[in-house]
Amino acid sequence: MDSPSRRDFLVTSTASALVLGAPAVQARGANEKLNIGLIGSGNRGRTLAIECFKAGQNLVAIADVAQFRLDWVTAQLATAGLKEKPTPYRDYRKLLEHPGLDAVIIATPDHHHKDCLLAAMEAGKHAYIEKPLSHSIDEGKEMIAAVRKAKKVVQVGNQRHSGEHWARCREVIQSKDFGDLVWVKVWDCRNWVKRDPYAVPKTFDESQQRGVNWEAFLGRAKKQPFDPVRYWAWRWYWDFAGGLMTDIGAHQLDIVQWLGGVAAPKSVVAHGGVYHFKYWETPDVIHGIWDYGRFTATFAVEFINGFDGVGATFYGTKQTLHCDADAGGTIKLFDTIDKFNPTLKPKAEWKVVNETPLHVQNWLNAIKDNKDPSSPIELGHQVITAAHLANISYRTGQRVVWDAEKERIVG
Repeated sequence: MDSPSRRDFLVTSTASALVLGAPAVQARGANEKLNIGLIGSGNRGRTLAIECFKAGQNLVAIADVAQFRLDWVTAQLATAGLKEKPTPYRDYRKLLEHPGLDAVIIATPDHHHKDCLLAAMEAGKHAYIEKPLSHSIDEGKEMIAAVRKAKKVVQVGNQRHSGEHWARCREVIQSKDFGDLVWVKVWDCRNWVKRDPYAVPKTFDESQQRGVNWEAFLGRAKKQPFDPVRYWAWRWYWDFAGGLMTDIGAHQLDIVQWLGGVAAPKSVVAHGGVYHFKYWETPDVIHGIWDYGRFTATFAVEFINGFDGVGATFYGTKQTLHCDADAGGTIKLFDTIDKFNPTLKPKAEWKVVNETPLHVQNWLNAIKDNKDPSSPIELGHQVITAAHLANISYRTGQRVVWDAEKERIVG
């Protein structure tokens, strides 16, 4: 986190940032293991927990509102080599009382993020909270206040912020050789038509359904009858999440703002709809346009056609940076003062690596060194605010103008 790109970010991202305060806790010994608990034991929670275990930490407790998920993640951790079975809890608040617990991973549906994080801060635990940080802009403000009051190390799961390949991109874009950045285009296109990974699995039988505490799953969401579709595909329902715009925008808008050296847009407009997955509430195709004052950013995301894949292009007045953003993809820098042609060779190119292990390790190091991690709470709030504003535009059908200093919509 002490790389030049990280320091530059903290200097340049002042438009709506709050002052970062280093956590006031004692730095831990380099070889001292952390006792970590997992709240929310789906696929992402499993991945993060295993990364902590691989990094030499203790996984001591897990919590979930569904018994079958507790059983599943316990088996997954054992297969990964975890010797001691973590203590299971059906209530995350009980997990926070686990003896000797140092930190938690929060990988629940989005609408639980705020309550889980505030409870963790109240209990004095460090936290890794999955993206998107919040379910609303106001929630994010409350979460920042709680984290800074508790003085704990909190990493938001915008893992691209721990990728050195993106830090290198930022140095290129901010250089004189690149010229002025005028447009950023980011996209994420996947094809879930043949197989929707969040469809209700055939194994979700009556016994598993009975083991779900539906009332606890709903939390602060409006009361509604148990629905297996909403339970599995919660990302696509407004009660629980913000759809593709917040789920994917948490990554793509992160590199827009970080690499572009900005913290907040001046305005945003978004359009889209539900064109294929008719059971979704949130759009399955959505496009947004953000005016950052110095440049415009466009973001297109849909899960119906995967032709374009995942990527980003940064357009300067002298050079262009084209990024295949999937792990293993290639980032290429071109001189484009003249018209591009297919035979033009890149000035430089480098690979994209898997950022998740790097992001988890950055969090663990930050706890032991008593420092802010690469994606602190303020940064997670800035990024997801841009996505929330786009959803507000989509749902109201209006262009949204944003006062970043006062953190409020104008008009």
